[in-house]
Amino acid sequence: MKKIIPILLVLLCVVGLAAQDLANNEYFVKSQELLAQAQEAFDNGDYDTAADLAAQAQEYARMSDLYVEKMLAKRAADTAISNAQARIAYADTLDSARRYPAEYSAALANMGVAETEYMAENYGQSKLYAEAVLTNLASIKPEVVFPMYYVVIEKNKDTDCFWRIAALPFIYNNPLMWTVIYEANKRKLPNPGNPDLIRPGTILIIPSIGGERRDGTYNPGQTYPVYGQQ
Repeated sequence: MKKIIPILLVLLCVVGLAAQDLANNEYFVKSQELLAQAQEAFDNGDYDTAADLAAQAQEYARMSDLYVEKMLAKRAADTAISNAQARIAYADTLDSARRYPAEYSAALANMGVAETEYMAENYGQSKLYAEAVLTNLASIKPEVVFPMYYVVIEKNKDTDCFWRIAALPFIYNNPLMWTVIYEANKRKLPNPGNPDLIRPGTILIIPSIGGERRDGTYNPGQTYPVYGQQ
């Protein structure tokens, strides 16, 4: 009898805490039922039955803990997979398969393993591989685009010339690069041998000099990055 009392007291404490903090799953419910039966048997003086029921209640409480642990792991894997899927979707909008082929390929491979492990209910492994997707794609970023064309305009002061155009932050941010623009466009000039004479309305092509992407015509209403600082 003295040995049975501590078992029941411990189970009452454990099950009570579980009721406060853990999901009300079938194993937990069963452990409560068995504990109630064990208490009733104990109160009736049937100590052997009480001990047997208490042992069963303890086993179901253990199964409840395992179940809750598994469900918490599943929830963590769900979150990790959702985050990984969102990151891949974002990567797709940045054309990462072309711009970051190695990183993108590794991310897809890890995503595939994460999903396979999830289906096998290996939630801990699934979470790790899903988190690896975020690591694979951590460095991706929107592609910086500079204007490819610039339309010469006439100004009241400091009118356009190759020197000033090259110095524009979104062109080369360096006036000394004016010869690059001149060489690429001199056939459009009234006198190809005279770089100082450029007519307003001339559409100049701005060559890429550092592998930067250039597209579209310069729009004064659009914000561009500063060349060399991207």
